Amino acid sequence: MNKFRMNIDGKEVQAVNGQTILEVARENDIFIPTLCYDERTEIYGSCGLCMVEIEGSPKLAKACATAAAPNMVISTNSERVNEIRKTNLELLISNHYGDCIGPCMKACPGHTDCQGYVGLVANGEFEKANELIKDKIPLPACIGRVCPHPCEDACRRGLVDEPISIAMIKRFAGDMDIAAEERFIPDMEEDTGKTVAIIGGGPMGLSAAYFLRQRGHEVTIFDSMPKLGGMLRYGIPEYRLPKEVLDAEIAIMEAMGIQIVPNTKVGVDIPLDTIRNDFDAVVLGIGAWLSTGVGCPGEDAEGVIGGIDFLRRVVRNEYIDLGKNVAIVGGGNTAMDACRTAVRLGAENVYNIYRRTKHEMPADMIEIEEGEEEGVIFKNLTNPIEIINDENGHVKQIVLQVMELGEADASGRRKPVPVEGKTETIDVDTVLLAIGQKVDASMFEIDKTKKGGISYDPKTMMTSIPGVFAGGDCGNDKISIAIESIADAKKVAESVDAYLNGEIYEYEPRFHVEKDDITEKTFEDRERLCREKADQLNALERKDNFTEIIYGGLTVEQAMKEASRCLECGCHDYFECKLVDFANEYDVKPERFAGEMTKIDFKDDHPFILRDPNKCILCGLCVRVCDEVMGIGALGLVNRGFDTVVKPSLEMPLMTTACDSCGQCVSVCPVGAIQERQTVVKEIPLDTEITTTTCANCAVGCTMDLENYGDMLIKANPDKEGYVNKGLCCAKGKWGFDASVLEGKIVDPMIKRINGEMEEADYHEALIMAAKNLESVKARHGAGSIAVAISDRYTNEEAYTMKKFAEVLGAKVFSFNHRHNALLDVLGLDASPNTIDELLSTEVILVPAFIKSKAAVIWNKIKQAAAAGAKVVVINTPEASTEIPGAHRTVETEDSTAFLKALANAVIANKGDCAADGFAEFKASVADAKVSDEVKEIADLYTNAKKAMIVFEQNVISIAAAEILAGIAVVSGHIGSPRDGILEVKAKNNSQGLVDMGIRAGSEAMEGVKGLIIFGEDPAGVDLSGLEFLVVSDIYLTDTALQANVFLPGTGSASANGTFTNTERRLLPVESAIEEDVDFNNWELATELAHVFEVDFRFEDEEDISKAMDDEVALYKYAEVGEVFGGVLEPIEVKLVAAKDDKLVDVLECTDALMNLNESRIPKPFSVVE
Repeated sequence: MNKFRMNIDGKEVQAVNGQTILEVARENDIFIPTLCYDERTEIYGSCGLCMVEIEGSPKLAKACATAAAPNMVISTNSERVNEIRKTNLELLISNHYGDCIGPCMKACPGHTDCQGYVGLVANGEFEKANELIKDKIPLPACIGRVCPHPCEDACRRGLVDEPISIAMIKRFAGDMDIAAEERFIPDMEEDTGKTVAIIGGGPMGLSAAYFLRQRGHEVTIFDSMPKLGGMLRYGIPEYRLPKEVLDAEIAIMEAMGIQIVPNTKVGVDIPLDTIRNDFDAVVLGIGAWLSTGVGCPGEDAEGVIGGIDFLRRVVRNEYIDLGKNVAIVGGGNTAMDACRTAVRLGAENVYNIYRRTKHEMPADMIEIEEGEEEGVIFKNLTNPIEIINDENGHVKQIVLQVMELGEADASGRRKPVPVEGKTETIDVDTVLLAIGQKVDASMFEIDKTKKGGISYDPKTMMTSIPGVFAGGDCGNDKISIAIESIADAKKVAESVDAYLNGEIYEYEPRFHVEKDDITEKTFEDRERLCREKADQLNALERKDNFTEIIYGGLTVEQAMKEASRCLECGCHDYFECKLVDFANEYDVKPERFAGEMTKIDFKDDHPFILRDPNKCILCGLCVRVCDEVMGIGALGLVNRGFDTVVKPSLEMPLMTTACDSCGQCVSVCPVGAIQERQTVVKEIPLDTEITTTTCANCAVGCTMDLENYGDMLIKANPDKEGYVNKGLCCAKGKWGFDASVLEGKIVDPMIKRINGEMEEADYHEALIMAAKNLESVKARHGAGSIAVAISDRYTNEEAYTMKKFAEVLGAKVFSFNHRHNALLDVLGLDASPNTIDELLSTEVILVPAFIKSKAAVIWNKIKQAAAAGAKVVVINTPEASTEIPGAHRTVETEDSTAFLKALANAVIANKGDCAADGFAEFKASVADAKVSDEVKEIADLYTNAKKAMIVFEQNVISIAAAEILAGIAVVSGHIGSPRDGILEVKAKNNSQGLVDMGIRAGSEAMEGVKGLIIFGEDPAGVDLSGLEFLVVSDIYLTDTALQANVFLPGTGSASANGTFTNTERRLLPVESAIEEDVDFNNWELATELAHVFEVDFRFEDEEDISKAMDDEVALYKYAEVGEVFGGVLEPIEVKLVAAKDDKLVDVLECTDALMNLNESRIPKPFSVVE
């Protein structure tokens, strides 16, 4: 293969003829964006993102479709290339109709993933909900109580009934964490050795410290007050925010290693320059602690107090003589807090003075309503014009100008204007001014705003002093709510971290697509559901004390129910969407191509696949993968030009097409136009963790990327680098990943009581009862009367531990799912001689009685072989048939071995006598079989090939049929060499593993058994009525489990660590993604049973089991993960068996209830629906 040189982005690389520029770039880790490329399909080039510039060429070229050539010089990131990519992205987005994120998240100043944590609460994942909130808000319990929740104002649930109680759900998650035995402390990066001083311990300062400590920096907070919290502590009353809640959340920060220095005012007690010299960076978050006046005569009188000053003095238990009559000027939440605090301090008449109407007050309506319930007198449409003093200079009256609403001002609210000559005077003892706040930054020599606040760059958050940053209420004259200060803290932390690393960070808001035509009509089909209300004190119970009004928050049941009302607006595939990632990378401005979007009405009720053609960018990946890779063709591009749309074939519902639910279309869609329907309670977009593991269904052993969030399984996708599957998988693998955690899972032991009912029990009782009763059976009936059945779905390590327990018990060991292997009789091999990918390079493949759903990936490999030129001969019966695209010949025959006997007869005629033992008997047994022209043609094709293989499923064809096939391979000479032999497809993911450790008996081992323990099998049709005692361990109460005397809960592969041995003897890794809600996993259960007999296996983890297996299981000891053990196997002892007249197909029904459950959930392709 001749290589040539070329240059990409200044890097010298090598290529070979036939490669595209994109392929060469990928080989050399040079990234070129694309939305329509999949190496398994023909080039399409529709997205236009892979454009590159070739030196000497006037036109840009598509990297995916342009052949690499010697001495090419290519630029993948020139200004010209980036501009065309930006334009192409803008064109794609201009007709991409959807919501990247929910309007709740978009409205949140902190960009908190509201939809995410609400959905996690709905799914019962309270700890993960708290963790997700704390990614943006380090004080969820506090902010959940005091935030005016702009997220709820934007919530589209309000178009149906009422917005989701997002703030209450946030509070719920925070409170759950505070109440937990172990509170959540975020992971922190390794210490950087860098130090940061935070000046001000309010919500901004605390949050900046939290985020910077996560980055590994040493953080110290200086605060002028005795305790940290800023306005959360000193500006919000106890009845809204108990200080013990604030203390608890600050304690978590202290546990992170954040240092706190209270009672220290930087700029007064310590110069700012000293702090700058002692620390690598400084953050100013001093807040806005000064109240502003109203500018009327008399406001300097004694008894006139700033609203913030008043609230602070109350919190600090300072004496305040309010008198009987108190007037509070202002309409915001601070004014309401002051009003309601005055009520609680015993004021008889509390007036709220505000120049607009009640409905225009910026305070939360709930605060206004509750204030009114508590007796606050609202003097709306009035404005103070004079404060009158008594002879001692103390306030005694306030004169109010009566107002009316005029034209709207810049804020959109109607402007209040005085009513000429109309005033009102009221007697007052105290006036509280709560109309605004200002910053006192006089102690710092730093650039300031016109209003005296600290000036800083809104992108870098840096002030005029290098290394000094600012945010929150103290800067840029944007005094606002706590969540905005926390949002600033996130930006400040990013900028400080970059600064400490010698970089510059500039904040840029992220681009998102958003629907702009949502109305009440959009949700007219949704059921109206009442908002959940937490218990709270009534006005009489609360008005004379500072007890928290909403004293308990939402209950667990209420929180989950309320969270379940979420409409799931944001795209579920947001974190995987390439389109939005590229859009932000290239700074798109799609509005320049704005126009009428193509909107398609659609309906599809596929149980697993959710299509939204309005998000589709017509990349064609789903269509091409379905057709070219999977050979199905269930999807197609319909219409032309701007009317083009992807639809199922014949525009039918997907379930009524040939779709076999493999999910490849979902896996390759780059924009969320085809998504998974998840089985969780509430589907949510989450930045999931990915665990690469091995599928626990059929014997292929597909490598899968299992996505989880906490202990919630989200989705599974085939790994393109998988050992066997290379990006392929079947419906069972794609959708069956969560079968062990669905509704109905049993998590506690159960015992059948005297009344015949199964009742929950504790493990001690269940384990003792199981072990001792089996021991009693053995004592009564002797050796051979008790047995242990082990499913071939378990890992090698689990099965080994169960087998080891059986030895302690002195029991027989078998698997109901095991069938005697005819290859053992004919070849001396209890394994498949050949491997899966050999199919891709052989010449002829015989495929008798193949059921695709049992090994769909092997079916696909055969299809690939046919496409590559292999002559595939399919032998179908009514009981087991398949269609393979490109097959050389498909034979329809009756369900008997007659066809195979005739084929054997023809092969013998072609090859002559054979020296193998038993040949004469074999020859004689097929001599009378009639050889038709069709049979002869197939025999000639097979025997004349240089390389030929037979593929059969062990638990599908009869033993007699397998014996004949093995005989045909021996006589023809197609056995024992690469690409030349037999691929025997086992029944399950670890059928071969059980064989390798000596578990080679099937249901025939039940003879004489009176006591039985079954691990993970549900042997339908097996009569267990003769048993005196039965123990079953499984995930659900299967039909077999319902017959048990003791049921022990088991676990699935998603929580297992270990290995499987697949059908080709390849040792494959199994990695746990979650922990299941049971006390013991499968191997631990076996060790606990052994403990009853005072036997300790001394296994602490799967690694210990693996070491023990190395000493006892040779085929395990010398196997390497990812590799086929033994390569191609030559026959050990050939002995042909006389061909029998029998059925060709003799399906042994799978005993794995989980896999059967998976199959039952998957809709059958239309072509095989009965």
